Amino acid sequence: MRPAQLRLVIGSRMRELREASGVPLSRAAAESGWDKGHLSRVERGHTKPSRELTEWYDASFGAGQSLVNQLMELDAAVRVGRDISQRDLRRHVQPILLGGSVPIDHHPEDRAELVGETMPDGTRVCRDEPFEKTWEIRNSGERPWRDRWLTRQGTPGTPGWLRSPARERVPDAGPGEVVVVRMTLQAPSQVGGSTAYFKLTDEAGRLYYPGLESPPIYCTIFTTYDP
Repeated sequence: MRPAQLRLVIGSRMRELREASGVPLSRAAAESGWDKGHLSRVERGHTKPSRELTEWYDASFGAGQSLVNQLMELDAAVRVGRDISQRDLRRHVQPILLGGSVPIDHHPEDRAELVGETMPDGTRVCRDEPFEKTWEIRNSGERPWRDRWLTRQGTPGTPGWLRSPARERVPDAGPGEVVVVRMTLQAPSQVGGSTAYFKLTDEAGRLYYPGLESPPIYCTIFTTYDP
């Protein structure tokens, strides 16, 4: 991931969370102490937010630590991108041993691409209400997919935890095919923003993209008292 991608992703999440809370940018600036122009640049992806600003958005709009956690993961993805290019990664493929930290059929030409989804980020859901989310994922690499899962990441039980199955089966797919993954989630009891993120794994939970070259698949909602 490139720094510009990081800024765009985290800025969009921050804007969605603020707008889902019904807070105008001018009010957010007045309450946070950051300049309105700076907040606008952050939300549009022109400026990377500081850790302090990200924490303020989390606390002010009821997101727990979802934005901070996402910022940390995206930072890690940027560091990986700086350390080694995808071309170098393909040139220096190391053999994968059975029982290692990645699936036995892991391959550097493996790719996944999110091409569609329901329940747009920031959708308002009544607390404790179940809902269905679908993702359309394309096998954009050169390897067939067999026996894959969309596995939840993170630590269960934290305040504002967006409840979901631990994993959902991903239909098998050949190169170029698009599959649909359906999952029933449940809004938390706490009012505010919540984010759940998932990654493609094998049945044992080993990541197909351990180097974070492919960002997680997200579900972000804003929980309300009433429908």
